[in-house]
Amino acid sequence: MSNEDIKFQISELRKDKILYAVEIGSVVLVCLFGLRFSELYFPSGLRTTIDWLLLVIVVAYGIFVLIGNILRWRKIKRLEKELFD
Repeated sequence: MSNEDIKFQISELRKDKILYAVEIGSVVLVCLFGLRFSELYFPSGLRTTIDWLLLVIVVAYGIFVLIGNILRWRKIKRLEKELFD
């Protein structure tokens, strides 16, 4: 693989990391709005279910993004090592 290909892959992986970080921020924000919305407009039984569902979504997606970004970071480090060796 040429140095230009490696540089391109590193650049794309870094962009992906930033994109997923922004996505998790927006998911958290939407879920916070959902919690506020459910508090105002849903009865208590349904509200509890919606609140737990939103919590599970945030935690599960957060773990998914965290693992994905760790894997991307490791690949970036491996490619950088390959580039500079």
